[in-house]
Amino acid sequence: MTTLDNYDFCKPYIMDNEYILWEGAPQKGLVLTSRDLALIPFSLIWLAFSLFWEVSAIRTTGSLFMVLWGLPFVGVGIYLLFGRFLQTIFLRKKTYYIITNKKLIIRTGSKVKIYRSADLPPMNIQHHRDGTGTILFWETGYSHGRRYGTFFSLDHIADVVGAQNAISRMEH
Repeated sequence: MTTLDNYDFCKPYIMDNEYILWEGAPQKGLVLTSRDLALIPFSLIWLAFSLFWEVSAIRTTGSLFMVLWGLPFVGVGIYLLFGRFLQTIFLRKKTYYIITNKKLIIRTGSKVKIYRSADLPPMNIQHHRDGTGTILFWETGYSHGRRYGTFFSLDHIADVVGAQNAISRMEH
């Protein structure tokens, strides 16, 4: 599959009077964020405690129930420490962004999300040390007495300025 084939998914969603302003994808591979500075130590503590529980349950009680009780906690610890990074790497390989003059299209795996330009929340731009940037769309509010929130992003893109300019040129 060529790079152009990765963006063919958007053709059915583009109308006659619509054209592509920008296309891109997130940086591939492992990307550590500031959030990981807190999550990695927490993950280590979680996994260490759950492994301690399992070893203790096996050695002292010999109770099958206690051994089985601790297994989900070990699984969560393994996911927090390793699995979430593998999942992110896998999803980044399958994520593509299209900005047209009328909408923003995000494909992640087989899921396609479409945001009309008139419905986009305000954008915030974060520049990262590696030269990439993230455009965050975030909005909270109240409707019919209920609180709602909208959050999505164009994550770790190399051409963050080009994407931001394309979003600014969208027709509202």
